[in-house]
Amino acid sequence: MILKKALIIYNPKSGRFSEDKLSYILNFFKNRNILIYALNMIERPIKKNLANFFDMVLVAGGDGSLNYVINNLIFTDIPIAHLPMGTVNLFALENKTPYSLAQALNEIVYRYKPVKIKLGKANEQYFIAMTGIGLDAFIVKNMEEKIRKSKKRIYNNSIKYLNYIFNIIKISKNYKFYDLSLDIIHSDNTEDSNAYRFERWERCSAKEIIVSNIRYYGGPFKVFPKNSPLNDKFDIRLIKNVNNRTDTICSILKSLTLYKRYEDNPDFYIKANKIYISSLDPAENEKIYYQCDGEFAGTLPVEIEKVDNAITMLVNPATF
Repeated sequence: MILKKALIIYNPKSGRFSEDKLSYILNFFKNRNILIYALNMIERPIKKNLANFFDMVLVAGGDGSLNYVINNLIFTDIPIAHLPMGTVNLFALENKTPYSLAQALNEIVYRYKPVKIKLGKANEQYFIAMTGIGLDAFIVKNMEEKIRKSKKRIYNNSIKYLNYIFNIIKISKNYKFYDLSLDIIHSDNTEDSNAYRFERWERCSAKEIIVSNIRYYGGPFKVFPKNSPLNDKFDIRLIKNVNNRTDTICSILKSLTLYKRYEDNPDFYIKANKIYISSLDPAENEKIYYQCDGEFAGTLPVEIEKVDNAITMLVNPATF
């Protein structure tokens, strides 16, 4: 890829961001005679036609920042690279992007290749990593409100992650577990747009649902080790028979430590490219949240599907 002009979209509120790092990034490109323009995503909106003026968009932020950018540049051909500056950075883990700023920039500019990947779509919100329905979305919404109210910023990323875990434990004790209904939508593969598309629905239930487009969840944990954004179907984790946070934590630990024992058990894992999730009691839908890539997205019901050729990402050729 010939790189002459690049746009960096940065989030100054991301966990690892600093003005010194931004200066380093800008100088990295200037020293290589690459024109670089910086856009603060908090202060200025992203317009889709920006993609017409640059050879690459570099997102300096976390998974939420990347989510914001892809939702604004969806179905454009501009290559997007993720420079991990958030607290967790799930897509960077998936892509094996180096933690070191210098190494990451060198990999992105000189080694990474543009690849069209598949995204998830939850109602009208696209996501690159995952969407969660139930407890984790409740935690995300409450964490967002807590961060907005807090005047204190933690600069050490490890301490910030531990603080995040502590708050998750604290917030989760107030959650009421609802009964969720998940419909798997099976559709025929006819290519004739005028032909009738037969759809068959298969129903199951759970208390918490995680729909993943990648291998990682919640940090460096391979909850879905065979997953990929190049796959036709999501990997979906169903958490059943839980009524409190202890049950949920134990269920997640099973995913981390005993994956091979449960991966073929439809009571724990299923695969699908289109699903519909609602409360068993429709009157409770507005009380149940879903999140996309760690950002609050809305309340139930939600239809989730895989979207082909949705975005072009600069990716590690050793991973994709």
